[in-house]
Amino acid sequence: MTYVVFGAVGVLLLLLVIWSGHRMLRNPSGSGGGVADGMGSFIDVFDPARARADQDLKSKENQGEIIPRPEDDDRAIQIDHVGMRALIRRGSIPKGPTED
Repeated sequence: MTYVVFGAVGVLLLLLVIWSGHRMLRNPSGSGGGVADGMGSFIDVFDPARARADQDLKSKENQGEIIPRPEDDDRAIQIDHVGMRALIRRGSIPKGPTED
């Protein structure tokens, strides 16, 4: 009896998958994206190292510089490795608003 029940449920599930796949192919809409995302996440389960590497590579596309790269004369601190000292250049004092 249980084999008949499991067989009927399996056949109904197979028919549902076939019907929904046929419907997505005949009437393309934005609802099929969730299935594609779900199928694409199988790599996370079967090869997690590859999935992390792919995510790291994708994050490099959006990466930018945090601060601008200093030029030679923009450096406020210069380190003298031979003399073992740091030279700190004083910045110019900003001037306040002028009175007219």
